[in-house]
Amino acid sequence: MKHKTALFGVCFGIALILFGGILLFVQRKSSQQEEEALTSSFFALDTMCEVTVYGTDDLTPYRSTIERLGKELDRYDSESDVSKFNTVGSAVLTGASEEVFERSKQLYEQYGGVDVTCGGLISLWGITSDSPRVPSDTQIKAELDKTGFDKLQQDGSVVNAPSGTQLDFGSVAKGYILDRVKKQLDDDNSGCAVISLGSSTLLYGSKPDGEPFRTGIKDPSSPDRLLLKFESGSCFVSTSGGYERYFESGGKRYIHILDLATGRPSESDLASVTVICQDGLKSDFLSTAIFIGGTKGLDRYLEDDSIEVIAIDKDNNIHYSPSLEGRISMTGE
Repeated sequence: MKHKTALFGVCFGIALILFGGILLFVQRKSSQQEEEALTSSFFALDTMCEVTVYGTDDLTPYRSTIERLGKELDRYDSESDVSKFNTVGSAVLTGASEEVFERSKQLYEQYGGVDVTCGGLISLWGITSDSPRVPSDTQIKAELDKTGFDKLQQDGSVVNAPSGTQLDFGSVAKGYILDRVKKQLDDDNSGCAVISLGSSTLLYGSKPDGEPFRTGIKDPSSPDRLLLKFESGSCFVSTSGGYERYFESGGKRYIHILDLATGRPSESDLASVTVICQDGLKSDFLSTAIFIGGTKGLDRYLEDDSIEVIAIDKDNNIHYSPSLEGRISMTGE
């Protein structure tokens, strides 16, 4: 099992937040503004999380939301709806689990590519576990036969899995949690915040210095350096790639992103996909869906006015939405 460790550093008044393929720059103009920002780092959702909020003296409510929802959506937490569903094949989905299930289903029907009913396949491969493995074709087919929303029976919030279908919200949970944190920030009339949950981040409000947010994207072929930066306003940013979580067997690399067309780790010709939009769950979902679809299906998303996309292929060619023209700059860092 090979992975990279997220880094965080503050240098000369510039906060550098590096998670899941993106690096966020939150510049501060003065010591007064520095004092107005409160920051907390903690481990949750199987990653390092970073919460920075201006104009508050208490980050506990935001951290509590992240940790609580993380448990509610965690298939390995015995008290969660998804764990109960996977254990007995039936559950009443409530609160966060019901919202995530329904929204994921809607996005799947619209875009395809990412299916939260693939929990059995994720367990079969175990790529992010301590014991990853390459299963047999027979095992893969057996799990594929259980995967799909059409394999479920639903009556309101009650969902049954007669075929043994397993749920896993890992592909969308961070984006959904960021949606909920944004609602908190709205309710608190916050002016500026940066909430990083590994591969998904919320850039909220306006920076105190009046400048746009600047986000760096790592070079997939050399993840210790940046490839480019882009400017944005308040938005959600999610990045998917296969260069951090993978294992090797028989001289072949198997990444953690599964292609449900084959039941195997994706062999996309894309190395990294970043999606920028005003919907956290959607950005999380689509960064993975676009990655799996590769360059063949990329034009559809580059022309979608509801999102902005930066995709880096395996030859390090950069593909991006026309609306990002003039907001992207290369970097040698």
